[in-house]
Amino acid sequence: MSFVVACSARGNIPSGPVDAGAGSDTPVGTDVPIGTDVPVGTDVPVGTDVPVGMDAPVGVDRPALIDAPVAMDAPMSSTSQQIAAVRATPIGPAALRVEGAVVTYTVPATLRTDGTVSATDPAGFFVQAERTGPALFVAVDPATLSPQLSRGDRVSFTVGRVSSPTPATHWAAEISGLVRAETGVAVGPLLQDVSGAGDLVTGLLGYEHELITLTGTITGDFGAGGVGFLQAPIATAALPADALLRLRIPIEVRTAVGLRSGCRFTINATPMWRFDVTAQASVWGTTDISGVTCPLPMVDAGVDVPRDTGAPDTGPVTGDDRIWVLRVGDGSAALTNAAVPVYIEAFNGSTGAPVGAPIPLPTAVSGASLALTLSGTSSTEGVLSRSANGAWVTLGGYNLPPGTLAVNTVQAERVIARVNAAGVVDTRTQLGESGNRSAIRAVVSTDGSEFWSIHAATSSGDVLYSSYAGSFGLGVTNREVFRSLTLFGQQLLATGANPAGTGVFATTALPRATGNLIALLPGFPTTSGGSPYGIAAFDRDGNGAADVMFIGDDQSLLTTGGVQYWRLSTGTWSRIGNVTNLTNPIRGLTGRTNGADYVLYGITNESRARLQRIDVTTSTLAGTVTTLAQAPALTTYRGVAFAPR
Repeated sequence: MSFVVACSARGNIPSGPVDAGAGSDTPVGTDVPIGTDVPVGTDVPVGTDVPVGMDAPVGVDRPALIDAPVAMDAPMSSTSQQIAAVRATPIGPAALRVEGAVVTYTVPATLRTDGTVSATDPAGFFVQAERTGPALFVAVDPATLSPQLSRGDRVSFTVGRVSSPTPATHWAAEISGLVRAETGVAVGPLLQDVSGAGDLVTGLLGYEHELITLTGTITGDFGAGGVGFLQAPIATAALPADALLRLRIPIEVRTAVGLRSGCRFTINATPMWRFDVTAQASVWGTTDISGVTCPLPMVDAGVDVPRDTGAPDTGPVTGDDRIWVLRVGDGSAALTNAAVPVYIEAFNGSTGAPVGAPIPLPTAVSGASLALTLSGTSSTEGVLSRSANGAWVTLGGYNLPPGTLAVNTVQAERVIARVNAAGVVDTRTQLGESGNRSAIRAVVSTDGSEFWSIHAATSSGDVLYSSYAGSFGLGVTNREVFRSLTLFGQQLLATGANPAGTGVFATTALPRATGNLIALLPGFPTTSGGSPYGIAAFDRDGNGAADVMFIGDDQSLLTTGGVQYWRLSTGTWSRIGNVTNLTNPIRGLTGRTNGADYVLYGITNESRARLQRIDVTTSTLAGTVTTLAQAPALTTYRGVAFAPR
């Protein structure tokens, strides 16, 4: 076998497999920019189906054996030449010896919680001899070898077969004659920081499989990266806007570290991966990523303190508020407990004038997009929420066709929809078995890449956490039955009337793992009673936490129904009174400040519900009520939210 001897300069790899993906059609499974229709669960590059098996605490320093990188500009060693020869060998049988390579990373076969891998995601190990490469992935489970291999082993072996998961890359698929000459070799001298590499995408062939560190920022939503994995676009110092540069991370790891759009992170020391022409900076375990810093979620309309300045923002005194309302039913028949189509209608909050055509939610599966219907008579379903960054409105429903009887009790997928300002509906996210046979009521999100939803079945309920385009929901709090859900800063706020109490329940932080407590806020009644629904929460003292809440209650106006006004004082919540002059009790609710006063938008509890604007004078709690719209015949309104921007 002959091959070209390369120098250590970046990209000088012997001729052989070319970057076949460049300029060609992207094969199924390729990680593509967000918004492209990629079927959920499509296999993508190696590691896509990899589970989490590394449970060390987030923020752990670089793994042992990693020293500071050193410059290595000598000509390519004989070991590197041997690795390059394997990479240049055509697919099929081979007999190529690699002598004295260092194992830089191992990927076990059972990282995923279900213990399975796919054909494009095998267990294996990576070897390298010089900092500037080349490097090689050996698709052989290190646990099946004798001796079993670990990072820092110096090994020799003969490659018996070369395989290729895509035209653009080659693996060693079979090896024999394995010898381990040394253990505990520091891999730091092989580590290179590619944060400033401007050719990381265009010169990907010269980086793949090599041990890297990278600091970057997530610039968009997470999407499906294959079963068990997510991927998102990232920016580095050298590549601020290349759609083919991605972070790939297991769902469980992303959940553990709380990554979302806007977060900055550092990959400590992992091999650079690729799929076709997409460069994938990859993470397999929590020890692989550190330095995670994320901006606080932006506050929604009605919250007084912007995240960037901390200064009070009283909001517009006069408004052309764009209000979205969820309409249930198409008017063709009386509403029952059967599934019906749902629509989002937009209104000018000042005049009540309709804005554009209604936005229909899908009623049938189309590719990766699922149907989303609701019960015609369940008043607790169909809550609308605007994401904390203002870019999306979210809701939940059922992947069942119109006409399905008792839809909220049927064993079927519960679906989350996110809708952007252009009215584009995305229903790729489902909740799997965790949400079956329960009513999905409300969904909130930070930025459209992660969701919290509330579910209820008879006398039990759950708060589930899920990722965009995922296929399961994780229960993250104790079980309680709730009616509405709001995300405020770093807390979830939920309303309910439970044996534990009535009013608003809250978490201490945004829960992304099991075992979190959601508990009644101090001052709310500790007995079951009342009928709380929507929440409009505000931060008036500028400390980042809610200290004013308006709560919609659908009981009689002669009792505690209507809109309740609550304030926080010395750590305890107190009901100051109810907004006066209302015409009906209120269920759905959102709002904003108006100087020292408030503008609320509510949905009444009538059979043909109305959208009302309620201008509230704080000093007297007097409300000025304007009916902006009423649901058409044989339909009703449910949720209300400010439109995304």
